[in-house]
Amino acid sequence: MGALNIFSLLFLGAAFIAQSNGAINRFIPMWCVDLHASPGVSTFNSTKDAMQACVESNTCIGFKKTSDNGYQLLRGLTGYTFNETSRDYYLWDKTGGKTFQNQPNELDALILFAIYPNDECPFPFDIVGSLCRGRSGVSREMCYSYPTYMAPQHDGTNCYVLQKQTVINSWA
Repeated sequence: MGALNIFSLLFLGAAFIAQSNGAINRFIPMWCVDLHASPGVSTFNSTKDAMQACVESNTCIGFKKTSDNGYQLLRGLTGYTFNETSRDYYLWDKTGGKTFQNQPNELDALILFAIYPNDECPFPFDIVGSLCRGRSGVSREMCYSYPTYMAPQHDGTNCYVLQKQTVINSWA
C-alpha cells in the first residue's frame, strides 16, 4: 500500500509532452511501477526521440529507460507491479483525461487504455462474441498476467479476456 501512496503523490505532478501533427501526447513517468511489456529492438538516445518514435508507431504503449542515455519502445502491455525503486518506465497516456468512478486505483485507467491501445481487444486478441480470444502464442502464463479486472481465463488452448468497453462499464 505504501507504493500506491508514493505513486499517487508522484503521478499527479509529472508528464512529458510530445507533439505530433498538432496533437499533444502525454507520457507519464511510471514512478514506483514496473510495466510488463515487450521491449522493441531499436534504442533511442533521448526521451524526445523515444516519444517521437512511439507516437509514430502503431503498437507502442510507452518506453523504458535502459541506460543513462538509452531508451527502448514498449508494446504488448499485460500488466504491472509496484516497485518503490522503479523510475524507468514512461506510459503513453491514451485516456484522453478519462477516469472512472469505480476503477481499482488511479493507475488502472492508464493501464487499461495501454493494454487496449486501438481496439476493443488487446493485441493479439480477436473479438469472439462478447469476449476477446487470444491468437496462438498467448500462453497460460501470459494470460494470467493480465489484470484481474479483465477476467482472464485460459481453457488449456486459448486465453479469453473481457472487451475494453465491458471493463469500462464495470467501472462506471
